[in-house]
Amino acid sequence: MRRAAILWVLFPFAALACKCQLTVSVCNEVASTDIIFAGAVEAIEPSFLDSWNAGQRAALDLLNQESARAQTDRSPAAFAKLRDAYLKVFPDLPDDHKKRLAAATSPDQLAELFYWILDHGKRVRLRVKTVFRGEPGDDDDDDAPAKTVEVWTAFGDCGINFQAGETYLVYADDDEESNIMTTGACTRTRRLTDAGDDLAYLYFYKNYADSAGRLEGFVTGDLLFLRDLDLAHYTGRIGAPVAAVVELKSGDRGRYTESDAHGRFVFDGLPAGDFTVSAYAPGYPVETRLLAGPKPVRMETRACATQVLVAPPTGGHL
Repeated sequence: MRRAAILWVLFPFAALACKCQLTVSVCNEVASTDIIFAGAVEAIEPSFLDSWNAGQRAALDLLNQESARAQTDRSPAAFAKLRDAYLKVFPDLPDDHKKRLAAATSPDQLAELFYWILDHGKRVRLRVKTVFRGEPGDDDDDDAPAKTVEVWTAFGDCGINFQAGETYLVYADDDEESNIMTTGACTRTRRLTDAGDDLAYLYFYKNYADSAGRLEGFVTGDLLFLRDLDLAHYTGRIGAPVAAVVELKSGDRGRYTESDAHGRFVFDGLPAGDFTVSAYAPGYPVETRLLAGPKPVRMETRACATQVLVAPPTGGHL
């Protein structure tokens, strides 16, 4: 059976999980990304590739039906109906894509164009609200009215399932030659609602350059934690997490937080300097029982540091 007649096989392939070679913390992502901004999605083109498009299945059925007809009926009329089906499914293609569609002379050429469109992904138009790094556009005035930018993302699991009307925190790379911005599933791009941890770091990064360091760490009861700690694939958790009150101290001034259910703790807004970090049993400061530390930490300007504290289990996290 010819490829043009079985376009439906595309979707199982597109649904395959995207494998990311590297997943990093917000600190490292910010340092390695060209442009970071919050923006509201105004449009997704082609609309056929919009994952939230309820008409996607019906559009694909139409293409399959007309493609199968054109494979058995080689008349110009059957081919014209197939090309009309493509135009109906893709009314919002860029002009150069439409020219390729209009120039096609066979069902096979149309099928190749279909896959070519999928390979190029989705063009997402966003209204920029806040810029954290880089400049998505030509205007350097932070007080200028919000502007609209275009970001490309892959179709399928390697892309971002943007929704029209939703606001996103976007991590985008900018190709200097083509001036095209891209993002994907292996970045930290996500709905703004789901980006609280990133926004906490970016708040200090944008507004307080001299006090924008982050110390992220874990409290664990596993003496052999390094055996399972994969720094190339950030997870935000550690094995055998321990409930603790964590103290970050500089001089005679201390800051405190609690490890979460995954053993993780975070301190943001840190200036350059020398600190110590310690873990106390829950109930501190009413009861003072040191579990681990103090361990020294040296912070550079806008630095990201990680510290793991090994402590005996407290009965909190498992």
